[in-house]
Amino acid sequence: MTTPPFPAVVFDLDGTLTVSGTTRPAPGVVALVEALHARGVDLAVATSASTAVARRVLDDLGVRGCFASVAGRGIDGRYDGKDAVVGEALLGLGVTEAAPGTPMLGDGPGDMAAAVARGLVPVGVGWGGASEEALRAAGAVVVLRRPDELWSLGAS
Repeated sequence: MTTPPFPAVVFDLDGTLTVSGTTRPAPGVVALVEALHARGVDLAVATSASTAVARRVLDDLGVRGCFASVAGRGIDGRYDGKDAVVGEALLGLGVTEAAPGTPMLGDGPGDMAAAVARGLVPVGVGWGGASEEALRAAGAVVVLRRPDELWSLGAS
């Protein structure tokens, strides 16, 4: 693996870090998260789940300590949309705008739309819930088939 060409990565939770509808890790994702963290890449989660649930899932995956920011639905259940949650995740990384080339990985069209709205590179994941066609139609510049394909993003 090479040094990633980006300082941060934002991940969706369900269907991206985990197998859709479960708390099981998606194959290869834990290794990717650990490798990114070891290389000093700032990591964030932006999810429609509650922040408490997201933290618990990350604990169960053994990677919570890798994430500098975890953003999701508030304690009161309020959810202002994925765009707002991604903005909150970026604030948790100490920025209001992502550095150029910063990817957001997600499994749904809403993830791609939020990435575009926040100036992130929308990266679809082929192991999630939506089809490659739906992800590309929503703005995905690439759809990964395996988590380790992220290393080649921007390498050309």
